[in-house]
Amino acid sequence: MPVPDVMFCAQQIHIPPELPDIMKQFTKAAIRTQPRDVLQWSYGYFYAMSKGEPLPVKERVELPVATQKNDTGLTPGLLKILHKQLSEKGTIETSELQKKWKNLCLPMAQLYNLLHLDNFVDGVEWMKFFALGCSALGGSLLSSMKHACEILTNDPEGGAARIPYDTFAYIYSYLSSLDEEISEESVESFLRALKEEVSCKEYMVGVADFSSVQKKF
Repeated sequence: MPVPDVMFCAQQIHIPPELPDIMKQFTKAAIRTQPRDVLQWSYGYFYAMSKGEPLPVKERVELPVATQKNDTGLTPGLLKILHKQLSEKGTIETSELQKKWKNLCLPMAQLYNLLHLDNFVDGVEWMKFFALGCSALGGSLLSSMKHACEILTNDPEGGAARIPYDTFAYIYSYLSSLDEEISEESVESFLRALKEEVSCKEYMVGVADFSSVQKKF
């Protein structure tokens, strides 16, 4: 039996009053984040919205790095999104990390390469993975720590980029432990000197602080 033609008039189509604002915010978020795959990112956006989770949206548009010959996928802005989405859970399932990573349209090969740098057996410790993400962005320990401070800080953009000393020490110690050329004694010595440097600043470490101490080693 053929389906009868149905005619709709404007009065029959109900449009939620909040829809225009939702679509406006969605459009702004897409422009700011500039995802590679808009469809995949849109799925992640509205899924996060439906669950009341942090949205996969960059705080600002990231300009391409002029000296970067190859697109490495992960950027400080994207790593900051992941931190907002996953940090509160402490340890996360690999499948959840894969899902968030995919929704940001990041290459899965890069994720697997980062995971292989440590032996994550009973889930992924977020702060360790975050540190590995900073190392992928930085290329050197000093540059990695600079990225960590700039992503984690509550200071305004262009400020001192301070983070708690304990957070800095954890990330620095972890990344140093992955480098066979850095001795445990040198790490302890550096952190001890850094702690003395920031003892009068409520134990908050800024980029200038660790750069200053680094020059002495």
